[in-house]
Amino acid sequence: YVWPRPNSRQAPDPRFLCQTSSLDFLISQNFDFNKLIKDGISYLRPMEVEKLRSMTMERHEYKRSLNSQNNTPEQIIAIPQEQEGFIQEVTEKLQAFIKNEDEQKFEIDRCNAFQRRLVYQTAKQNFPTLGLSGVTRPGGERVISVSKDVDALQSFVQQQEQNELSDVEDAFGFSKVIKMISESKKLVVGHNMVLDICHTLNQFCAPLPLEYGDFKEMTSTVFPNILDTKLMANTIPFKDEIYNSSLNELLRTVSEKPYEMLTIKPSKAGYGYTETDEKYHEAGYDAYITGLCLISMHKRLCKLCNNRIVSVDAESTMLKPFLNKLYLMKVADIPYMNLGAADMYPDRDHVFHLVIPKEWKTQDVVLLFSSIGGVNVFWIDDTSVFVGLRDKTFANTVLQTIQSNNVYTISTYKDYVLREEAEKYANNSQTDNDANSSASVSGGLNTPKSSPFRVDKRELHTGRSAVQNTANQTGITPMLEKKTFEDGIQAALAAKSKESADPVPKRNAAKMGESKSGAKMGERKNGAKKRDGAESGGGGGAEKRPVSPDSSKTTGVKRSRSVVEDKAFEEPDWE
Repeated sequence: YVWPRPNSRQAPDPRFLCQTSSLDFLISQNFDFNKLIKDGISYLRPMEVEKLRSMTMERHEYKRSLNSQNNTPEQIIAIPQEQEGFIQEVTEKLQAFIKNEDEQKFEIDRCNAFQRRLVYQTAKQNFPTLGLSGVTRPGGERVISVSKDVDALQSFVQQQEQNELSDVEDAFGFSKVIKMISESKKLVVGHNMVLDICHTLNQFCAPLPLEYGDFKEMTSTVFPNILDTKLMANTIPFKDEIYNSSLNELLRTVSEKPYEMLTIKPSKAGYGYTETDEKYHEAGYDAYITGLCLISMHKRLCKLCNNRIVSVDAESTMLKPFLNKLYLMKVADIPYMNLGAADMYPDRDHVFHLVIPKEWKTQDVVLLFSSIGGVNVFWIDDTSVFVGLRDKTFANTVLQTIQSNNVYTISTYKDYVLREEAEKYANNSQTDNDANSSASVSGGLNTPKSSPFRVDKRELHTGRSAVQNTANQTGITPMLEKKTFEDGIQAALAAKSKESADPVPKRNAAKMGESKSGAKMGERKNGAKKRDGAESGGGGGAEKRPVSPDSSKTTGVKRSRSVVEDKAFEEPDWE
């Protein structure tokens, strides 16, 4: 369990949202919320630790300045009338302390921050031979420690400051584990792990970037060697033998012939897991099972390719086609995200962009295209959708059959992408012009506006050296359809050596239905739910919707039927 516990008043104090259904699911899987909050390992992001360290050192410097004998008149605070009695009482205590030869140290308590400042000032002016230092008692109360031995007090203060800096380093917490994994460059294995990667980066490294390309670079920087067993199970040659790639079914399949399951025993009795525990959704067990599945599939792959079985690591030739590719669920034409090279760019001549009234629903879009054939509808926001033809042969007839009017606007996917790129370029140019104008007004001084907790993607755990190999990877697809798998491996290695002389141009392909910033996923989902819901017949005083497509031109259209269907993607050709 990990829990971001603030170790000081200056440390971040995160807030989070949670769905009740998520809490119900966790409870059903025996999640221990008491242990999470009471015993969870704390953590901070690297830049949060740096900021906390800087604030701690500034506080130490400020405390030292209070004890300095070199204060200027401007730094001296006039004692307010209501505090004169308090200062008189403290002065009498200090005089009595000096006269008492048996007492070497005492504490001044029950005072706020302003009163402590006045005590430091009074002691420096009237009792220069005494040493004062702020101390925090075990219960959290702040007091002032007064000592006649100035040298001993100074040593105590230095030790206290060192302890506070050590506490800051300890606050890094579980992020140290992520840092060590990153620096080791070992294989990071998961099953359907896109969300796992996103949460790990966001919680322990830095806020996720808004741009898709920046996210890929950030992921490759922190974890240069990633492998997704979900992708392996849905790829040649495994997909011909594995019919259900959910983790529990995958374990059953790779535990039977022709696969060979490795037998692992815990090093200590009562610790660890066995595959018969069936503690699915418990993070440690899921990780253990995923590792077993990978080892079994790797053995099978070596036998299919007539290679001797070697260790499972990032250097394994058998695993190269699957390396740094994350499986994508419910994406029709891009089966995986390629972190090591440019993504596959699918043919989308059959996809059209439609701008519609916000009152339209999915059924209205289906009705508009009903004279052409079946379609899949992907909502972008309240007024725009992507429409993909199920039969691509009719793509050339769409713009002839459906033409833009004062109700809706239709364009090809290619034209939409060009418009978005032009708009983005114009916005970037305008931003640069505004920045230059601001610099001119301020005399050439640019004031940083970014949050201090933001971090450059190149300044994460591993630095630039962590991506030394990822940029040159071939980006070969694991869909080895035109050759046998063994021939595909050899062709991929040949392509890699050829690429070093003739690199492939970078081109990122956006997912169908992705907005220009890659954000607002929640809004899109809510919009889709709203449109997929059945429309009530009563209406009452509801506002009338704009004109929908003429239903009299078509027959047999079931308006209540969902058209966003899951279907297997058409595997792309071997690259």
